[in-house]
Amino acid sequence: MKKILLGITPAILCYCSTGKEIQMNMIDVELVKIDTVQRYPDRAQKILTWHGVDQIDYVTFAPINNFYKLGSKMKVMVKK
Repeated sequence: MKKILLGITPAILCYCSTGKEIQMNMIDVELVKIDTVQRYPDRAQKILTWHGVDQIDYVTFAPINNFYKLGSKMKVMVKK
């Protein structure tokens, strides 16, 4: 029993001490551009460019069969 406790104790201490908090903000973004690229040799994808209220452009990839309208708005989480 002592051997098990001696093995588990360091693991528990490491687990408790390595916790990190990530602070995020929710911001509004608007879809401003849609491009199609050949990201993989056998598969095309869409590149969606979103413009945020913080004057930064965000880029995401989406499957070719998903449909989006320019001017669509949504909220995204960004790191503080």
